[in-house]
Amino acid sequence: MSSNTLILPPPNCKIILTINRIVFIDIAKAICIVLVVVGHYIPNNSPEWYVTLHDIIYSFHMPLFMFASGYVYIATKKDVPYGQFLVKKVRRLMVPYLTTSVIVITIKLATQGSMSVDNPVTAGSYLRMFYMPEAGYFLWFIWALWWMFVIIPLFTTKKARLLLFVLSIVLHYIPLTLPEPFCLTQFKNMLVFFMLGIIAFEHHGLHVFIKDFKAKRNIFIIALFALAQCMKYWDVSQEVIAIIHILQPYLGILFIVEVSKAWALAIRDNKKSAILLVASSSYLIYLFHTTFEGFAKAAFKKIPLDTDLWYIFLLEAVVVIIIGVIGPMICAKAFKRYRLTKCLFGL
Repeated sequence: MSSNTLILPPPNCKIILTINRIVFIDIAKAICIVLVVVGHYIPNNSPEWYVTLHDIIYSFHMPLFMFASGYVYIATKKDVPYGQFLVKKVRRLMVPYLTTSVIVITIKLATQGSMSVDNPVTAGSYLRMFYMPEAGYFLWFIWALWWMFVIIPLFTTKKARLLLFVLSIVLHYIPLTLPEPFCLTQFKNMLVFFMLGIIAFEHHGLHVFIKDFKAKRNIFIIALFALAQCMKYWDVSQEVIAIIHILQPYLGILFIVEVSKAWALAIRDNKKSAILLVASSSYLIYLFHTTFEGFAKAAFKKIPLDTDLWYIFLLEAVVVIIIGVIGPMICAKAFKRYRLTKCLFGL
């Protein structure tokens, strides 16, 4: 989920690629991880406007993550033996997943008797975490991404990957039920977006469309995304609603990509921009944001505030979300100091 060195857009207003880093994709990942944190804060007393925001986020945020992962994978792909590649992904994905699972399950077991805990666990969760996202359902993303990395290297040519993209479209839209363990259904449903990222990089027309910034197109895509989201709440036919639901993840990907390219132009030479710092910690934020959000929510419950008041709800939401982002970033900075924690958390 992360790339390696910084590349910023040149003065000619083209968002270009170099060997290691694609800044607008980093910004897209940072936006996406913040949306994940926002999306996972949805208390029972959420006002209608917040529920609407939550629904908009869920219409595209995980497809966006998959698209960015596929794009970065193929942009930074190196010719290494298949076994060596998988070992690297075990270290990067599965070791942090297991480490986080043990930590989160332990914290839940220690606290769920005295405070409200989302998705309570049992001692058996230490076993189930080897085949299910037991510490938190959101961890399905890591299993799905793992299976993609298991399969993708076997398709060694552009034509083969294009064929897999076509197959992923079929898999996505057919009503096929897969076993629940190992998150195979989520893998089936998300493969198309990972492959879309690969195709967007490998095929020239899409590659140019994705990486180049044009102000008129930027405004048009943002407006199109907003229109599609608004139409869901208009008095339109069920057929139109169904089409909008199909298009939503693709429009959402385009929307965030266009916003990210504009943002990349705005920060230019600011290598320490806050959005890039968020991007560099995106995996740790994904792993630990619900834990930090949980602590923040528990603290707020001890304060006698009327969260039914919109401004109190907004205050709590902002604080909880900020802690959900900043807490793991602080952990990431600390973990990078020691070899053991770097290994345990894929850093």
